[in-house]
Amino acid sequence: MSTHVMKGKRRAFILIAIAPGSEEAFIKRLMRYDEVVEAHLIVGEYDVLAVLEFEVYGRGLLWSVQEIVSNFVLEKIRKLKGVRDTNTIIPTRSVTKREQ
Repeated sequence: MSTHVMKGKRRAFILIAIAPGSEEAFIKRLMRYDEVVEAHLIVGEYDVLAVLEFEVYGRGLLWSVQEIVSNFVLEKIRKLKGVRDTNTIIPTRSVTKREQ
């Protein structure tokens, strides 16, 4: 197993509070977006942890990662039925353990 720095792709983690009882339907709607690579039901203040992955090369130099993620959250996730609140986490550097 090797450790490597992710290049070209950036991840963001979105904590989402949703209406009670809508978890399964919400996860299905959320996973329809190509950018959502994982969705986890969690306990606590938020109900869902969504892991987003974006290809940053070829997006134009005028768009920062923060703008890309913010736009996706505002235009896609926050408009899904049942969303009450979101909290976005954008890592400044990511290191993973994955087979190459």
